[in-house]
Amino acid sequence: MRALERGPIAAETGRDLYGEADRGVGYDGRGLLDLLMSPIFEDYHRTVVGYHGTKRATAEAIVALRAPFKASSNDDDWLGHGIYFWEYAPQRAWEWARQRHGSNDIAVLGSMIRLGNCLDLLEPSNGMRMHQLHDQMVADLRDAGRPVPKNVLAKKRLDCAVFEYSASVFEEQGEDIDSVRAVYVPTSSKARLWASSWLCHETHVQLCIRNPRCILGTWLLQPVKE
Repeated sequence: MRALERGPIAAETGRDLYGEADRGVGYDGRGLLDLLMSPIFEDYHRTVVGYHGTKRATAEAIVALRAPFKASSNDDDWLGHGIYFWEYAPQRAWEWARQRHGSNDIAVLGSMIRLGNCLDLLEPSNGMRMHQLHDQMVADLRDAGRPVPKNVLAKKRLDCAVFEYSASVFEEQGEDIDSVRAVYVPTSSKARLWASSWLCHETHVQLCIRNPRCILGTWLLQPVKE
């Protein structure tokens, strides 16, 4: 991956991404400049199965190729803008569809997905680099006199802004992100399977597909019997 130079906010404010504040020591002892110049994601040739909950009419149109998947573009999308899937978790997709659309006329689609140029947050070094990009975005916004988005409960506006900022930086360098992959872990102690456990209800791997060409094929799942 090429060295990062300027993001969209940095270009507006004239702030250098490699300013003196960015040349400190990284989490593992390396300079932050070295961290930012290292590859942040690799081309994943492997495929996974993702599940997407939606209305039945929408699902049938997608399978029949009458309509494409619609990317989410809300300002509070957790992993940024894209098409969201649960990796190998069809039941979670069914639960989400019921919560969003009710119990009638819902469906779940299964898709074979090639992750492609994947920003995988299960890779620890990617978390460190995203931390630096968060700090840079916040500094650029403040320099420009613009408000910094906040995360409030399920509205993850700050998270979304960081992913969109990062995507813009990478795209300027010719490194488009095809997908984002991260683990969701509930923070409430009530979600734990038992006291002090690291095992939780509703834990899952979430995929955000930014490049729809990564979706290789899609099928309609049979409804889950209660």
